[in-house]
Amino acid sequence: MKIAVCDDDKEYMKRTIVPAVCSAAHRAGVTAETVCFTGGNELISDFENSSGYDIVLLDIDMPGINGKKTAERLRVLSSSFFLVFITSYRTEIFNTIPYRINAFIPKDSTEEYMSGELFRVISEYKSFSPEYRLFDVIDGDKKAVVRLTCDDIFCFCCIRRTVYLKTGNHTYQLVGKKISELEREYRELGFFELCRGYIVNISKVKAMNSLDVELDNGEKLPLSRRKAKELFARISEYVTERAL
Repeated sequence: MKIAVCDDDKEYMKRTIVPAVCSAAHRAGVTAETVCFTGGNELISDFENSSGYDIVLLDIDMPGINGKKTAERLRVLSSSFFLVFITSYRTEIFNTIPYRINAFIPKDSTEEYMSGELFRVISEYKSFSPEYRLFDVIDGDKKAVVRLTCDDIFCFCCIRRTVYLKTGNHTYQLVGKKISELEREYRELGFFELCRGYIVNISKVKAMNSLDVELDNGEKLPLSRRKAKELFARISEYVTERAL
C-alpha cells in the first residue's frame, strides 16, 4: 500500500504522522510504503509522474498551494485514492466534504484517536474493490488496453465519427465503440448525454448554464438547450444522494 503524507511541518510529519501511519498499517496487517512531501505542488508533480497513491494524508494550511487546492488537483488525476485531512483548523471539516474525504483528523487529537482513525481508513481501503472496465484504445500511435473505473471517466465524445474517452488529464481514442452504444451502456451508471456526440459523467460537472457545462478539470462541453433542465435535475439528485 502506498501512502503519501503532505505537510509543510517536517518535524510534525516525522514525529507524529509517520509513526501513527506505521502503527495503523501494522495493526491492519499491511505493508505500507510512506512517502513524505512538504508542499502541494511537489505531491501533485509526483502523482502525475507515478502510479499514484492508495491513501493521501494532507495538511490544509500550507504555503503556496493549500491542501484543499491540492486535493482538487489530485481528484482530477485520480478518483480512487482515499483522502485524509490532518489539520489544526477543526471548522474546515465542512469545507472539505466536496473532496470526498475518508477522514478528518484535527492535529490536537490524541495519539490514540489519530492511530485509530488511520487504522479504520487503511482497513477500509483493504476491502475497497472498485469495478474496473477495460477499453481498447489508440494512445498516440499505438494500440493498447487501459483499465479504468467509471469514476475515472470524465466524458465520452464523438468527433468526426471517432469516439474518444477523456479522463481528468488524458484523452484516449476508443476502438470498436459507438457513441450510441456507450450512451445506452452508461446511462444507468451516472452518465448523461449533453447533446449528440457528448456523454458526461455527472459527478464531474463543476458548473453549468444553458449552453455548456464545465468539468472539474476546467474543460467545457456543449449542452443542448432542451436537455439543460433534465441535467440540472440529475445533478440535484446526485448531490442529494451524496448528502444522505
